[in-house]
Amino acid sequence: MKFNFKNKIVLITGGEGGLGKSICSKFIQLGAKVIVTTTNKKLINKKTKKKSYVYLDFNNKNSIQKFSNDLKKINKIDILINNAGINMVSPINEVDEKYLDEIYKVNLRGPIIMTKQISKIMIKKRKGKIINISSIFGAVGKTGRSLYSSTKFGLVGLTKSAALDLAKYNILVNAISPGVINTGLTKKVLSSIEEKRIKKEIPLNKLGKASDVSYLVCFLCSDFNNYITGQNFIIDGGYTSK
Repeated sequence: MKFNFKNKIVLITGGEGGLGKSICSKFIQLGAKVIVTTTNKKLINKKTKKKSYVYLDFNNKNSIQKFSNDLKKINKIDILINNAGINMVSPINEVDEKYLDEIYKVNLRGPIIMTKQISKIMIKKRKGKIINISSIFGAVGKTGRSLYSSTKFGLVGLTKSAALDLAKYNILVNAISPGVINTGLTKKVLSSIEEKRIKKEIPLNKLGKASDVSYLVCFLCSDFNNYITGQNFIIDGGYTSK
């Protein structure tokens, strides 16, 4: 089985994080051209033959409107990866409501808007693949994750319903829910003691690699997948199987 994304155009949100970079790199390696949305204006002019950046801030109405207008000039996007996401840890009784809008706009409203807009482009070609990057906390709960979990559960619900809406256009929509993935951000958040504790909770006794996720993304978006849609794939080393 050999993946080939030559002449394919991939749009990914949040493509500068550890997981996002891995997904971008894998698609580029396999021949695709990748468009990355970013809130870092310094990256906008940083363009290569295979990778370009567009500014998009889900917390800014003007930014969303400009992005929507720019999309009208694009007549082809083969793959959409809704990867952008933010987290906030707090018990529900202590949640600071000022974060409510921000986390919902980025984690859930953003993917809804992107799926709506990009699917219109895909419908014209009657073909496309959409992947929503959820989380294991979109399948199970965890203390302090009420806001985050509610958006990730919502993202799985979006996946299932959008898959039904878009099936008649041959557009396949799936979700991937990673567990604890060994990225730079994870290393910053977890101390060595915390990492050892978490590994003990994972049946495979190790953290996942970004490539574990990016390879599954590539399979689901490849020509090898013509019949899987509306599903949520959990990659967590068996954590949620207990």
